[in-house]
Amino acid sequence: MNKAWSYIVLEANHRKQVIFLMIFVSLVYLYNFHVNDIWTPNESFYAEAVREMFEGNNFLDIFYNYEPRYNKPPLTYWLIAISSTVFGLTEFAIRLPIVLLALGSIWYTYKIGKLLYGDKGGLYALVMMAFSVQLLAVKQYASPEIPLTFFFTLTMYYFIKAYISRSSRYMWWAYVALGLTVLTKGFPYIIVIGGIIGLFIIIERSFKWKPIWQDIKFLKLPFGIPLVLLIGLSWVIFMYLKDGQEFWEVYYRETFGRALEKKTNGPKPFFYLEVISWSILPYSLAFFFACFYWVANRTQWRKITFPLSWVVVMFVIFTIAKGKIPTYMIQAHPALLLMIVPLLLKFDPKKLWLKGLWSFCFLFPSVLILTANILIVDQLNLHWLTYVAPLASLGLLALFHFKKGDDNNRALAAVPFWVISFFLISFATLLPKLEKFRPYDEIGQVIKSHDIDSETPIFIENTLIHNIPFYAERFAERDATPAIVQNHKGATLALMREESLSQLDGFESLWSGYIYDFPSESQFAKFIMACIEAENGDYSKFANFHLIYRP
Repeated sequence: MNKAWSYIVLEANHRKQVIFLMIFVSLVYLYNFHVNDIWTPNESFYAEAVREMFEGNNFLDIFYNYEPRYNKPPLTYWLIAISSTVFGLTEFAIRLPIVLLALGSIWYTYKIGKLLYGDKGGLYALVMMAFSVQLLAVKQYASPEIPLTFFFTLTMYYFIKAYISRSSRYMWWAYVALGLTVLTKGFPYIIVIGGIIGLFIIIERSFKWKPIWQDIKFLKLPFGIPLVLLIGLSWVIFMYLKDGQEFWEVYYRETFGRALEKKTNGPKPFFYLEVISWSILPYSLAFFFACFYWVANRTQWRKITFPLSWVVVMFVIFTIAKGKIPTYMIQAHPALLLMIVPLLLKFDPKKLWLKGLWSFCFLFPSVLILTANILIVDQLNLHWLTYVAPLASLGLLALFHFKKGDDNNRALAAVPFWVISFFLISFATLLPKLEKFRPYDEIGQVIKSHDIDSETPIFIENTLIHNIPFYAERFAERDATPAIVQNHKGATLALMREESLSQLDGFESLWSGYIYDFPSESQFAKFIMACIEAENGDYSKFANFHLIYRP
C-alpha cells in the first residue's frame, strides 16, 4: 500500500512539473511572436502563396507572386490556410501553426525520452529540446522546417512506442505520421526514416538475422508503405497529372536534385559537426562530451541505440548529399539531446577534472547567453525592467555554485534552460523595435489608402523585396530600372531608390523611408547589427526608397 501511494504521489508531482514546464515554454514561445511583419525571403513565399490561395479560391495549386511554386509539398501551406481561415490572414495566423507544432515537437521529444529513460529522462529531454537555438530561430517564421520536425518526431515516437509495446496500432499511426512528413517536405524522408529504423533494428538485435526478420515482419511494410505513399504523394501525383514535366522538373530538383546533382565547392565532411556545435546550444558542448563518453564506454551503447541510429543515419545521409543547409539537421535535434539524457540520469564522475569538464559544458554556454542578454539590453536601450532577465540569470549561476550531491546534474540541465528563457524574454521585447526598420506593412497600407487598382503591378528597383507582393496584394516586377518604370504604359506603381527619382517624370511620391538593403533577413544577427547601427545614426546598411505612383 505504501509503495502504491508513493508511486501515485511521484506520478502526480511529475505531471505537475511537466504541465508547469510546458505552460512556461508555451508562454515564452507565444510572447511577441506575431509583432513583426513577414520576414524575407522564406516566410514571404508561404504567406503570399496562402494569400493567393484565398484570392483565387484554389488550395491545390501553389503560386508565389502569381507564378507557379512547385518547390515544396503543400502541407505547410494548408496548415497556414486553416489558421488564416479562423484568425484572418495576419502575421499571428500565419505563424501560429508553426509555434504550435514547435511546442508539439518538444512534447513528443519528452514522450520519447520518457519511453526510453523514464519520467526523469523525459523531463531532461523536454528541458533541453525547448530552447535549443536553431529550433528557437525557425519557430519564429513560417516555413516547412518546424512542421517537418513535428511530423518526423511524431513518426519516431509512434515507431518506438509500437516497437517497445509490440502494438500494431501504434505502428499504423507511425505510417500516417510518415505520410504527413512526406507531404511536408518530400519523399526522400521515406529513405531517411527507413534508414534510421533499419539501423536501429540491426543494432538492437545484435546483427542476428532471425530476430531482425521477425522485427521486419512486425513493421507490416507491404501495407504501411502504400499508406505512406497514398498520404504523402497524393498531391505530387495530382500536380504531375495536371502540369506534367514542368512540375516534375522543379519538384525533383528541390528533392533528390539537391542531394544528388547540386554543384558544390567540394566535400564538406565536417559541415554538420559545425552546425551541431551551435544549433543545439546551450547543450552542444554536453552533446560532444556525451559522444566521447559513449565512444569510451561502448559496452553501454544499448542505452542509446535508438537516438544513436537516428543521429548516425541523418549525419551520414546529409553529409553525403551535395546540397548542404544547416536546417537539414533540425529533425535530428531530439536524438542529439536524447544522447545526453542517460548521463544526466547517472553520470557522477569521481575525478575532479572530469566533473569540472562536465559542469563546464553546461555553464560556459550559460555565461555566453548571459553576456548576449546584457549586450542586447544595453545596445538597444531596452526598458530598464529588462535588466531583470540577466540579473535573474546571474542569480541562477550563483545558486548553482552551492548545489551539491544528487542535485548537481539537475542543476546542470536547469541553469541553461532558465538563463536562455530569460534571454528570450529580453529578445522578444526587442522584436517590436525592429519594425522601425521594416516598413512593409506601412507600404501596403499606403497603397490601399490610395485605392490603386490591384491589377496595377508594383515595380521594385534592382531587387525583389519578397514580402511586398503580400502587403501590396499585387504582382511585383523585380529588378526594375528607372527606364522601365518611366516607359511603362498606363498606371504605374513603383518602389524606387531616392537617387533614381531624378530620372523619372510625372510621378507622385506616396511614401518614403529606409529599407534594409540586403535581399534576405535570414542572416538575423547581421540584420540586428544593422538595426543597432541605424539606431545610432548609421544607415549605411539601408537604402532610402520612395513609393511613387503615376495614374
